[in-house]
Amino acid sequence: MSDVKKLQDYPDISFIEATSFESLKDQMVQDYQKRYKELTGEDVILAPADPDRLILYSCAVAIYQGLQYEDKAGKMGLLKYSTGEFLDNLAAFKGVKRNEAVPASTILRFTLAAVLSREAVIPVGTRVKGQELYFETTERTVIPAGELSVDIPAVCQVVGKTGNGYRAGDINTLVDPLPYTLKVQNISGTSGGSDRETDEELTERIYLAPSSYSTAGPEAAYEYWVKSYSQSVEECKIISETPGEVDIYVAITGEDDAEAFRKQLEAFLRNDNRRPLTDHVIVKAPEEVSYEIELTYTISLSDKDTEETIKAEVENASRNYAKWQKKIGRDITPARLIYEVMKAGAQSVTIAQPVYKEILDTQIAVAGTLVIHYGGLKDD
Repeated sequence: MSDVKKLQDYPDISFIEATSFESLKDQMVQDYQKRYKELTGEDVILAPADPDRLILYSCAVAIYQGLQYEDKAGKMGLLKYSTGEFLDNLAAFKGVKRNEAVPASTILRFTLAAVLSREAVIPVGTRVKGQELYFETTERTVIPAGELSVDIPAVCQVVGKTGNGYRAGDINTLVDPLPYTLKVQNISGTSGGSDRETDEELTERIYLAPSSYSTAGPEAAYEYWVKSYSQSVEECKIISETPGEVDIYVAITGEDDAEAFRKQLEAFLRNDNRRPLTDHVIVKAPEEVSYEIELTYTISLSDKDTEETIKAEVENASRNYAKWQKKIGRDITPARLIYEVMKAGAQSVTIAQPVYKEILDTQIAVAGTLVIHYGGLKDD
């Protein structure tokens, strides 16, 4: 169970108890009638269309809205409920800061058509285009006199994962003209781009943060530091079968050189402020276990008017299942796929693939092809 899921096991609370809008309206009418009798000695019954009742209802709307704000304000101070900027401020109490989006990066090689007798300047911010996105150089560089080329680091102008995945040679159109003939292309794939940390991801790190206060070596402490290192970390599993030996299995995304990334993470974790002096930390890749998804589903005839919506929801549910399944050590569980598809609105579902398979703590299930067959509308 993830640490965010553990939070959901804590009791639900309300700062306005069980107050509903209907109960508030009724209570205001009752209070009005009671007070009226106290002041006049006469009973009064406010009819549904009575102007005084309508005024009370209008006041109830404003009061109930205020109660909702009160409830939200209280909950925003609790990790289970907090979101957005409220969560950012809650994180500050634990010394945690949300990871912002990072642009993908690469190395661009600028090559002259012929050797020059003077140096050729490549200004910082020189743009080169791929299929859709622009990358810009991050430093001013020169091609020395007598040389033909120079390599310059560059980043995508759009932050996030969207800039990942370009192969070497894909970025090759010079946008900003220079006073000499140049050929340019990326000599490495683009990687390292990550999206802004979500509320759920930040909540989990806040929950894990107290474990990082000591280098006593608990699993939660290593998990906190691994997830704080980079947004490229999708999933991690800490295994220590022998005292002093810690194997950390990490699934990553958006990195062109996964092995180099793991080595850098390993060096980060070996800092004495993050691990006990006696721990030997090794970062490894989990063994991938591939599986296919193939299912057939039907929709109830009574849901004919929403048929297309349900079909789209079933496809989304199937893809969401693949994301849920991609967790180190999580068994391949077709029952979860059935649950997701039925929740999306299907009347029935038959799973051809996958079948249940046990996954080791050092393995991760990765979906291959997704095949969805629609069986049409069926009577209830």
